[in-house]
Amino acid sequence: MRRALVVLGAAALLLPACRPRAEAGKPGDAEIARAADPAERRALEAARDELDARYRREAAAKDAEIARLERENADLRKQLESR
Repeated sequence: MRRALVVLGAAALLLPACRPRAEAGKPGDAEIARAADPAERRALEAARDELDARYRREAAAKDAEIARLERENADLRKQLESR
């Protein structure tokens, strides 16, 4: 039960970060479209892309932690079963 809650909680945190790239930039696209000039537009796009990359790295780290915890849980269950 606890494991299921951990997995569901992690999924709830990670789903927004796992959206396709086309959706990931939408919140910033309105601001980017209102940029005063091409230089400002490029700066805003770079900031958006930097944030997207950071959150993707964080999501990948969380995915790795989830996988590690799942392996650890499986090992602990095997230990319990062998008792």
